[in-house]
Amino acid sequence: MNQNYTISSKKGWISMAVSSALLLVGHFAQAQEGSQGNTTIFGGAQMTFFSNHNFITGGGGAQPGVILTERAAGNFGVLNFAGDNLTSTGASDAGYVDGYVRKYGAGAFVFPVGDNGFVGQFAASADGVMGAYFHADANTAVTSNLFTGSDYAALPSGGPFATSSMGTNVDIVSTVEYWDIDGANATPLTLTWDTGSAIASLTGSNLAKLTIVGWNGTQWVAIPSKVDVTSVLGGSSDLSAGSITTSSPLAPDTYTAYTFASLILPLPVTLTKFTAAAESRTVVLNWSTTEETNSDRFDIERSSNGKQWSRIASVASQGDSRVLVNYSHVDASPLAGQNLYRLRMVDLDNTFAYSQIREVSFQSEKGIAPYPNPVVDKILIRDHELVKQIDIVNTSGVKVIKNQQPSSAGIDVTTLPQGIYIMTMTLFDGTINTHKIAVTR
Repeated sequence: MNQNYTISSKKGWISMAVSSALLLVGHFAQAQEGSQGNTTIFGGAQMTFFSNHNFITGGGGAQPGVILTERAAGNFGVLNFAGDNLTSTGASDAGYVDGYVRKYGAGAFVFPVGDNGFVGQFAASADGVMGAYFHADANTAVTSNLFTGSDYAALPSGGPFATSSMGTNVDIVSTVEYWDIDGANATPLTLTWDTGSAIASLTGSNLAKLTIVGWNGTQWVAIPSKVDVTSVLGGSSDLSAGSITTSSPLAPDTYTAYTFASLILPLPVTLTKFTAAAESRTVVLNWSTTEETNSDRFDIERSSNGKQWSRIASVASQGDSRVLVNYSHVDASPLAGQNLYRLRMVDLDNTFAYSQIREVSFQSEKGIAPYPNPVVDKILIRDHELVKQIDIVNTSGVKVIKNQQPSSAGIDVTTLPQGIYIMTMTLFDGTINTHKIAVTR
């Protein structure tokens, strides 16, 4: 929502604002004692702070706590901060400006805005930027009017803003909150979040997916932005609290509203093939890439149900490549029944994406069986607890392993030359099973 104000000069405006501020504080002293806040700025009125303000200790002519301003479109109240490098500190869910704040002067400024018991600060540095926070679903864009006890019509003008209408690479748009930020001068814009913003749910706990989006009149479009290592509110940015800033300055008037969204991340690699196939009692995974950019590794994940996944191996990637690269891995101990596999393709900055899922199933069988086959180092025996002893002979009939009782650790065949062998398994019930195995290197 873009609101224009006409003034003869900045000096004259400041003089008028001082008078307005004094009148407001004096005239509404009794009304300010109510639950609507410690200071109230009605529609069409303005109050100006010429120095720093702390929402815990007060200052600038206002008591600590909430400062309530009218939000009605075309007739809202405004709290101004006029001066270079001013600060507003101590904002919280218990103390903030419930409505519009404008800054005049140079220097980055954190706007102490909130809505109905929820603080939602943003930051900008350009002179004349103004904005408000809405703790509301953008699909309705309706918030409570604390002056009347009812609801405002959709705000800002142009709302509501359908979160299902999204631009390229936007996956999910927040339905928790949004901001109306106005101004003609280009500036970096910073949005902040806390646990109530549900960033973990929005991004699937992948902070690399987080972006700022703006409503361009028909849809939410991604604005290039980056999570701040150190939040503008202090502390490290993580899924529970932090801030994100646009990569380049922009005029806030470019978009009608702003909020958070989750991106569809491009794959760190171009995956052209991913297969999983059963070979004896193992699963052979093969995949190929034709392009890799800053790729770090492939984490191989396995699941029996598609819900709980575990990493069973990692394979280093080529890193940067523009040619065909082939990879493989053997799962020597697959699960009985269904085995689901996926690749977690991890970039150097720990961003990642998943491949499609591949399935290999092993039917339940009675009796015992050695695996893998062919074997390199150890033969594992399914249902090994039923086996009394194992003997292995070579093709010349020489017994190379004899009277060995198997365990879950398997049977070590690293000392055997490469070749074909016959394994005889004697069970505790007297049954004898034989299997041909191949030892390879």
